[in-house]
Amino acid sequence: MASRIDTSLCEHLGSLLAPASSGRSAAEQRYSQVILSSAKRRKISPPECSSCKTVSQRTWACLTCPFHGCHLTKDCMRAHWNESGCKFAVEPLSGGVFCSQCDDMVYSDRMEQAARSIRLKVEEEADTSQDQTSAGIKRRAPYSAWSGSNTITAPSAPCRGLRPLLNLSQTCFLSAILQAFIHNPLLKSYFLSEKHNRHICASSRGLLVGKPSGGEERDKGCMCCEMDRAFEEFHREDASPFGPITMLYAMWHASGELEGHGQQDAHSFFLAALDQIHAHAKGQLSSCNCIAHQTFSGALLSSVTCSSCRKKSSTVDPILDIQLDFPSHATETISLASLLRRFCAEESLGEGKGYDCSDCGAGQSATRRLVLKKLPPVLSFQLKRFAHNATSTKIETPVRFPSHLDMRPFVDPAPDLPDELYQYHLFAVVTHEGKLDNGHYWADVLSEGEWWHCDDDKVTPTTLKDVLGQKAYMLFYVKRTLAYASVARVAVPVNSAVGGKGVAQKGLQAEKMGGKGGHPIKGMAV
Repeated sequence: MASRIDTSLCEHLGSLLAPASSGRSAAEQRYSQVILSSAKRRKISPPECSSCKTVSQRTWACLTCPFHGCHLTKDCMRAHWNESGCKFAVEPLSGGVFCSQCDDMVYSDRMEQAARSIRLKVEEEADTSQDQTSAGIKRRAPYSAWSGSNTITAPSAPCRGLRPLLNLSQTCFLSAILQAFIHNPLLKSYFLSEKHNRHICASSRGLLVGKPSGGEERDKGCMCCEMDRAFEEFHREDASPFGPITMLYAMWHASGELEGHGQQDAHSFFLAALDQIHAHAKGQLSSCNCIAHQTFSGALLSSVTCSSCRKKSSTVDPILDIQLDFPSHATETISLASLLRRFCAEESLGEGKGYDCSDCGAGQSATRRLVLKKLPPVLSFQLKRFAHNATSTKIETPVRFPSHLDMRPFVDPAPDLPDELYQYHLFAVVTHEGKLDNGHYWADVLSEGEWWHCDDDKVTPTTLKDVLGQKAYMLFYVKRTLAYASVARVAVPVNSAVGGKGVAQKGLQAEKMGGKGGHPIKGMAV
């Protein structure tokens, strides 16, 4: 390492690496050792936490002793600092240094240069290109410095999260929803930053090898572990179709309604998957900050006005998606905005003795209006194409939906907020083709600014125009601007937890609320 290191941004690190410091040499040697081990990680096993024994590529290293520990996901490193008096930790992959006294990452240009030099040396030694001498002896080619060029070379394995899925006998419903999950920006950020590590999750015992279980083993599958596995598989170099067998098993174990090889409803699988993600997060029901609620949780305000005394009562119910009914006998193309206006329009409740006012006691009719009280980071819409009346039919009415959605007209009036907080953009569309009992699902997803058509084991490029022309069954929009707050020193969306009435007694259960046109609206209670 260079003899002089710029540590002007942190006086504590500067003191450690000062020329007269007795710990300078050991710290520099330790830093080089950590970076070298990280650079050779493909040849050696990942380090484990010296405290909780977690094995992870993201285990931090103490700068002044051999301790390795969890830092952001757990407090093992901080506990070590308190016990030992050490003050610094190194993030092996980036080479960044965290100062416990500054409680922040500290930057050193000299340390970064040292890290680059070590990685370059390892790369040169690992170069597999070879020259052949006149004697026929192969030797490693010398390092050749990069020089700029106008030629663009595409990477051999772009890490964009695009991968086809095997149909495991009528599992297109799973494939479509999983593609929507994988390309959800908030879920991607959560699982790719190892917020849930399936290798140390006790709930996943019995399903790690993809074997079904019964009896007491039925509840031991973990949907968070299956999501962690799926994100890892989608970001491998392997581009061959992936079979989400263990995810299918986990859902069979958790939900009897989805068990078996028959055709299932994609929306039912979506709700069941969120239910299982919540169930294994062990969060509080009334204020849960699991990733399912951080991502999809909003709130719906229901206001009922008595027609006799004009008494108005309001309740706030948590929701995870918005389910939109079609107008009766609709055949012409309608817009998503018109369905939302219909959802929020005032409707009559009961006639004669159909409504009992708690204030005046008169058995009269009342009116009710639904409006969104709190917007979630990700909006999920179900267009209720499957009508179950005297006969079960599918509604084929086309719905015109935008790539950018303004939700301000459908939100309860609130203090002035920036317009950006009401703006959403489309990132996934799930479509159903065919009949109720014999159909097929696929998904169109947005990846790095480009749209892709994901039909089980076929992933092909498509256009926004083609996507907007689909007869959509489910739509997924993400907020263009997120508000953040500090929770346990990790930034998460402010609107991650929803309280209020309608709290389920066990898990994340579907809640029936009277809907438009006499059909129930399925909300999700926290």
